Amino acid sequence: MDELLTDPGHGDAPTLGPKVRALRKSQNRTLAEVSAATGLSISALSKIENDQVSPTFANLMRLAEGLQISLSDLVALEQRDESVSARMTVSRKGDIAFRSTPKYDMYALCADLRHKRMTPLIERVKADDPSKIDGMIAHSGEEFFYVLSGAIEVHTEHYSPVRLEQGDSAYLDSSMAHTLVALDGRDADILMIWLGPGAGDEDGARAAEAILSQDANGK
Repeated sequence: MDELLTDPGHGDAPTLGPKVRALRKSQNRTLAEVSAATGLSISALSKIENDQVSPTFANLMRLAEGLQISLSDLVALEQRDESVSARMTVSRKGDIAFRSTPKYDMYALCADLRHKRMTPLIERVKADDPSKIDGMIAHSGEEFFYVLSGAIEVHTEHYSPVRLEQGDSAYLDSSMAHTLVALDGRDADILMIWLGPGAGDEDGARAAEAILSQDANGK
């Protein structure tokens, strides 16, 4: 089981710890049970719940899987009403507030529409201390990303690194280990849409959002 990278935080930015604790307690699960479900140590989970560390992107995925919640619901700033009658919702630019991890800042788009087949996110890839960069990760599903600002380099286990600039996009099989790196010494913003397995199934909406992931190197 791996520990998480310590992150100094971002001032008054919303924090993840209280939400993780509330989710765990609402499911009547102990730290040990969530540890077994996520592969994260009890110590690391306790530090997350107390906002002493910020989870990496890979470990956010593990938390989402272990807590049986979608990634977009996990990083949403507040819990919304699950009742949506007409399957439509809107995200406003002025409402964007990112959740922070050591490598990425993330904002879940249209988070109040629950059990979506697709998980849309705005991700800010940080130009940060290289020691905070995650290794490549692989998880189920497929993903599309479009560069909104800055430039990134896409690293995968099967292809040479590819540079993408503003307006460029890529689509990849998420089960192929991959990671994104911000270039030119500045952060890059991307629109990322993740589609999980089972999206074409009649009852596959929840399964499509349940992110099943692990570090490519098995950490």
